[in-house]
Amino acid sequence: MTEARIAAVIPARMAASRYPGKPLIDIAGLPMIEHVRRRVLLCPGFSDVVVATCDPEIEGAVKSFGGKVIMTSDTHLMASDRVAEAMQHLDCTHVINVQGDEILVMPDDLNKMISAMTSDPDIPYWNATAVIESPDELNDSAIVKCVVSGSEKILYCGRDFSDLANQPHYEPIRKILGILGYSKAGLEKYGTLERTPLEMTQSIDQSRVLEHDLPLMGVRFNSGYPGINNQREEARVLEILEIDAEQQRILHKILDSQID
Repeated sequence: MTEARIAAVIPARMAASRYPGKPLIDIAGLPMIEHVRRRVLLCPGFSDVVVATCDPEIEGAVKSFGGKVIMTSDTHLMASDRVAEAMQHLDCTHVINVQGDEILVMPDDLNKMISAMTSDPDIPYWNATAVIESPDELNDSAIVKCVVSGSEKILYCGRDFSDLANQPHYEPIRKILGILGYSKAGLEKYGTLERTPLEMTQSIDQSRVLEHDLPLMGVRFNSGYPGINNQREEARVLEILEIDAEQQRILHKILDSQID
């Protein structure tokens, strides 16, 4: 069996529908995209770490910090399609897509994804999940949720599970995080698949996989920190960075050191 070479691709674009320009919002003196890139670099298991974008503004910001950028088409509607184009320029067997708004992603959790993919490299698609922490998360449309089986296979993705808010526990419902894994063959196949109704109506990349009846395995992360999809979540992220000791440790590490 060929040894897995797993690259990290961080897709980002300025024209995000819910929060235009968010990759370059300033957080503690760095643009958000650079926070994400530096956190990914703290995980030693990647063969390469690149940002994939169609925007010169993002390219310039990342390169100013010594980062690698792959310029992609401006016609991609879904992040996975952008990652698929970027992958063609990389020497890898697998890719982990770390969305450019996952500013609080923990390096130890990324290691969990790498370990899962390395252990079973023939699985084509993976996605990070985390436990639901409050009823509010079930009806928050900015948070994608999923249903998982006993073997951690993801069965369905959606945005509104508010009808379960009064239940005493939320399993097998999980938050689905913006961290996806693919085998090279799986990602190449993704780009050939027709877009599907749930993918288009809910803007969820993973629905294209599920609606074409392809396996998508979940990897449960220890942390389910929010990304930034809107200004409300930006305020929440800033609050977490102020009060969470582990997040402060990571923040100080990326601010105090030159990572490239």
